[in-house]
Amino acid sequence: MNESLALIFAILAGIFTTLEAGINAKLGKIVTPKIATLHNLVTGVLVILVANILKGTIHQYRKIIHVNPQLLIGGIFGTFIVYFVTKAIPKLGVATTLTIIVASQVISGLIIDIFISKQNQLDWLKCLGILFLLTGTYLTVKR
Repeated sequence: MNESLALIFAILAGIFTTLEAGINAKLGKIVTPKIATLHNLVTGVLVILVANILKGTIHQYRKIIHVNPQLLIGGIFGTFIVYFVTKAIPKLGVATTLTIIVASQVISGLIIDIFISKQNQLDWLKCLGILFLLTGTYLTVKR
């Protein structure tokens, strides 16, 4: 995949995250946040299952039994993410919730890059960026 397509995918992921969060929060008010989360995940499973069947790649799923079990917990995190967002948005609003999430993602991603995967180094520009990020987050969520 080229860099332009990756950039488009990242932008779409951001837009879809916003749309999904708002829709799930509204659904969670009608049913419950747990039922809204369940519906979100079941719908997602069906969509990706059909996509894999149509693409002819579903047979690769059998490789899953040979991977490190630690690599199988992503779905658990995804479930918690959907549930936590569904619970937070009615209290905080979409913009506040997603601002806090994005700031948390950037900071935790930088920590992983620097200290765990060692793909990055901490320097004063990154520290300044984090300071700006936290300042912007504070100004965005301040009531």
